[in-house]
Amino acid sequence: MTVRRTALGLAGLAVLAATTSAQQMPQTTTEKTPGAPTVTTEKMSGEVVKVEGNTLVVRMSNGELRTFSNVPDSRKAMIDGNEVGLRDLQPGTRLTATITKTSTPVTVRTTTVGTGKVWFVSGPNVILTLPNGENKQYKVKPDYKFIVNGNPATVYDLRPGMTVSAEKIVEEPAVEIAVDTKVTGSAPAARQASSAPETPATTGTSAPASGEAPATLPKTGSPVPLMGLLGLVFLGASFALRKFRR
Repeated sequence: MTVRRTALGLAGLAVLAATTSAQQMPQTTTEKTPGAPTVTTEKMSGEVVKVEGNTLVVRMSNGELRTFSNVPDSRKAMIDGNEVGLRDLQPGTRLTATITKTSTPVTVRTTTVGTGKVWFVSGPNVILTLPNGENKQYKVKPDYKFIVNGNPATVYDLRPGMTVSAEKIVEEPAVEIAVDTKVTGSAPAARQASSAPETPATTGTSAPASGEAPATLPKTGSPVPLMGLLGLVFLGASFALRKFRR
């Protein structure tokens, strides 16, 4: 008959049986105690290069080309105020992803209860006959409590032949992480429309084109000097005609 020595942990006695009968299976319960969560936010931006199936290729703001594979169909993005699926994204669409990560520390407390019959006890050492017939030796802390006939008992209260119940309590730290991602962006067509220059409105009368004659001729002066000039011309012609006849 083999006797194995196993040190007892701070939380309680080690599991009494690795294999037990169906009537005496160990009972295990698990509890989680959450701590104060830590929230971090990260932003990523880039421009869509290619979309094929559930694969998205984005050129990030730092110039790096990144591939996002197996993007679920349920993932949506708000593009110019409209909800758009992955397959509807167009190359050139600018995306901004806001990633909120909540990390919650938890303490996982696992309690396993098993039974055995006291085969031998001496001081803090006890040998129990497990339900599968194997004898195992344990070194028990003085403050650890067994259950005998529904009442708590220390290792010093045990006697050969007693049927006892013992539990092992294990507490392990863990971190639960929840990630929430929201994607927004603008399509190429919307950006071009918003960046197109506006045509200035014209007011008043437009200036005439170069080389175009004005509607009215400007005034050059009174007709009196012109009549005097014509009189002199005709007078000179008369003297010239008389001289020629002579």
